[in-house]
Parts: sequence; structure tokens; C-alpha cells
Amino acid sequence: MNWKLIAAVIVGLITGVLLYFWTESVKNEQVAYAFMRLQPDRKVTRGQAITPDMLAEPVMLPESFGALAKLAVPAASAYQEWLKDRTAAADIPAGSVLLFQYFDDNDGGRLTTMIAPGKRALTLPVNAAAAVGHFVEPGSYVDILGTVDEPVEPVAPAAVAQPGAPGQPAVPGQQPAATGQPPAPAQPRSPVEQMLKNYLTQYPGADENDVNAYRKQAQDYKLGISSRTRVVTRTFLQNVKVLAVGAATTAEGAVTKANSTYNNVTVEVTPAEAEMLIFALGQSNGSLNLVLRNPADNTVEDLPSINWTRM
Repeated sequence: MNWKLIAAVIVGLITGVLLYFWTESVKNEQVAYAFMRLQPDRKVTRGQAITPDMLAEPVMLPESFGALAKLAVPAASAYQEWLKDRTAAADIPAGSVLLFQYFDDNDGGRLTTMIAPGKRALTLPVNAAAAVGHFVEPGSYVDILGTVDEPVEPVAPAAVAQPGAPGQPAVPGQQPAATGQPPAPAQPRSPVEQMLKNYLTQYPGADENDVNAYRKQAQDYKLGISSRTRVVTRTFLQNVKVLAVGAATTAEGAVTKANSTYNNVTVEVTPAEAEMLIFALGQSNGSLNLVLRNPADNTVEDLPSINWTRM
């Protein structure tokens, strides 16, 4: 057996294998990808938005660089839009390659920069019916309606005989009349007392029990805790901007498969409007309806609440 020939074949095979791996390594080094990075003198603090002027020329990283190639943000137009006005979830040192882990969730990270000064972002629970079949998307304008039980203004007690009739009790809130002079009603001390004064003027011979009951009803109505209520549908706010649906803050993000349906919308409101809507949610069993508007229509109308008597 020619051992020299066998040794030469083995050496040739080993050389071929090593040459193959070296060639593949060179190919990998030549395949490079561009990733975003910060300017050498620009750092980003947590909560700060990333703007184009903060970015330096993309850094080129080879495919063989390791896991970083999958963790860094590519310098592609789609990711530039993704990064636009996005806020950092952690401090980013100056000159760093931008990693996905530096930022908030895919869409929510840009929400804080979308809120106008003096406004607030409020998230409301909705379903397909309440959100116009999920056609409401970020940037839409909507009216917000709800059906609630509202207090009913008390009805004045039944009138009784006029004062001066035999057996009638003294009228609360009135001074005894002097001979030949009309009675002098007491000055009202509150809106409720003013309502009572108006009632006494209309029914000066009212029974004392009726007057006391009416006073309590009026006070309850003033406080919004009247036991007498009626069901009404009311438009709480008009021409409200939608900032996000689910976790999507862009119309493109809202139509992706993952965000084709959603259970909440985030709207831009004033602090006072936020209080109103939270109260309305509690009174409407957590269900409000959105009415989609034409984006060119910003009209705000004076709309009455609707009940069975106004249908």
C-alpha cells in the first residue's frame, strides 16, 4: 500500500475543508448591514424623543458580528419611520448603536410626544360596535356618546287651599302677615331655597310636609343623587382626536394582522374632559360609543340629550 498517496489524499481533504470554511468566513465579512447610531456627542435620556438630527451616519456591521445584527435597528426607511419621535425607555450613551431594547413597545413609545400641550391621553374600553366596526384608527376624529341614568328635577307638590283658609298650617319660610299687609317671604339662602321660594310663590298654601319633601328632593337633585332618574343618551364630547387604537399609534400599524381588532382607544382630551369621561364610564356601566366624523368636519353642535319623550 502506498502510504504516501494516502497521506497526500488526507492532507488534500483537510486543506479543502479548511479552504471552504475560510471562503465562507470571507463572504460573511463582506456581507455587511447598516444600523442606526447616535452622533458621537449626542446622548439620549430616558423619556426623550429620538429626532433625525441626533443620528450619525449608519454603522456597517457584518453578518458574522453575532446577535447584535438582530438586536440593532436597521438604517432602512421603514425603521426610520418607526423611530420617528419615539421615546427612549432607557438612557442611551452618546455614539451608541441603537438597539430595539432601548425603546418602548412597538407603537406606544411615541404616544407621549403626540399629546398636545395642555392635553391628556385617556384610554377608553370599546368593542367593535362601539368603535364603528373597528374603522376608528389613529388620527380619526370622533364624538363620544353614552347612555346613562340622569336625575330628574323634582315635581312640585300638589297645590292646596290658599292661605287664610280655616285649618291651614303656617307656610314655612314666610313671616306671619300683618293686618291688611301681604306676607313677606324669607330671603332665599341657596339655589334650593330659591326653588322653594318660587314654589311657595306659586302655591302659597302648601302643606308643611309637602314643602319639606320638596326641599329634600330639590337638595338631592342639586347633588345629583335623586332617587328619581330617567334613561338618556347624551353626547359628552365632540370632535375628539384619536391618538391610538389598541397599541397602534399609526394608521399603518392599526391595519396589521396583529392590530386588526382592538379593545380600547386612546383619545386626546383636556383634564376636565378626562374627568367627565371617567365619570360617564362609571355611570354607563363602562360602555361608551364612538361616532366617526369626516376629517374635514370640525363642527361642534349644541345637542340635547335624548330620552323616550324626545324620540
